Amino acid sequence: MTAAIDLGRRFGARVDFLHVENDARDLVPYVGEGMSATAMEQIMASVDARNAAQREAVDKSYKRHCSGAGVPEIAPGLTSEPGEFAVCMNRVTGREAELVERLGRLSDVIVLPRPGAVEGDGEATLDAALFGSGRPVVIAPETAGQSFGSRIAVAWDGSREGAAAVTAAMPLLQAAEEVVIITARESGDEVEPSELARFLAGHGVTAKTWAYTPGSESIADGLLEQADHARADMLVMGAYGHSRLRERILGGATQGVLERAKVPILMMH
Repeated sequence: MTAAIDLGRRFGARVDFLHVENDARDLVPYVGEGMSATAMEQIMASVDARNAAQREAVDKSYKRHCSGAGVPEIAPGLTSEPGEFAVCMNRVTGREAELVERLGRLSDVIVLPRPGAVEGDGEATLDAALFGSGRPVVIAPETAGQSFGSRIAVAWDGSREGAAAVTAAMPLLQAAEEVVIITARESGDEVEPSELARFLAGHGVTAKTWAYTPGSESIADGLLEQADHARADMLVMGAYGHSRLRERILGGATQGVLERAKVPILMMH
């Protein structure tokens, strides 16, 4: 929540928090056959109890982050004025990944915790956001504090995904104190970080170029190490993956960075 609130405050945006509760009826097709009515009632009661416990925990967290800090709140369904910072809690019932994918398409940016940081199917939700929403996604680690993005590292490989991530991150890049373009130099590689630096300069962003030669470490480890050397507090990169029988598989670099990054990451597919 902290990362989303910080972004909203900085850019005068409305922040919509989404809490999705499981629908016990979704379990019926999977466990209903051959099961007694009593057993079904017990399962549905268990789901309802779990929803109630999660709802209470989310409400406490929301109040701690928002109400306690004097953050302006608006009710679901109401609109805020353009450029007005406000937050709203939306509680819905359904499948989290499907809702994030659909509702996220009408958001400027989707902010998610790192998969596994909170209860739920974080991998499926992240997959839906990255590959289904068409919107930029900020993945924030638990340690993400306020005002991240003062020193931004851009992982640049000349790809379509990388270019999309840079464009999506432009407001953050323009507001940053320092931007560093990190490029891995490999044999036969024609990627020139200076080309991206010239593009950014046309948008008022002065960026340094930081090329390195990969060693025996993984692409993800090498990239994170270079970003750490650059003292970056945020990373911008393309999200890579492919679809197979509707199962999206993240590329190795994308997965590795997600698992090990200690700073917020803005990704775009």
